[in-house]
Amino acid sequence: SNAAGGDESLRPRGWAGENWSPAIEAEARAAREGIALFDQSSFSKLEVLGPGALVFLERMCANRIDRPVGTIVYTQLLNARGGIEADLSVTRRADDRFMLVTGTAFGTHDRAWLDLHAPDDVWVNDVTSSYACLCLWGPKVREVLDLDFPYMQSREVTVGDVPVIA
Repeated sequence: SNAAGGDESLRPRGWAGENWSPAIEAEARAAREGIALFDQSSFSKLEVLGPGALVFLERMCANRIDRPVGTIVYTQLLNARGGIEADLSVTRRADDRFMLVTGTAFGTHDRAWLDLHAPDDVWVNDVTSSYACLCLWGPKVREVLDLDFPYMQSREVTVGDVPVIA
């Protein structure tokens, strides 16, 4: 809840303190010491698929993408000079299908960058509105949601009656 629970003396001075809430401390403490749920559904989600998707992403990304299905890779999209065009995560969903999650405001740019360089056998789809993005963080998460696979791995699971890419 947004109930006060923090130290009011920590309120920033000036305009930075206008929308500040002492609940911020309580929320940060919950994430650090317990469990916190963050809604990041606004993050842009792009699907890259097709017979040439792996070769394409191996060329576009700074990190190695050719890893087993279910692996999540944090990486950057690079330009010809080695400069960073995007900062995102890539989940390998199948041999020829990948989900890229990037910042809320960067989806249009990142899709255009990929479309500009994609070969004819690769498709880039904006699937942002098809998926919510809920992040459950904190040291006690596995007390609420038992995920029996390692960090930076993804699986399709069901939470209640809802299919989830965890």
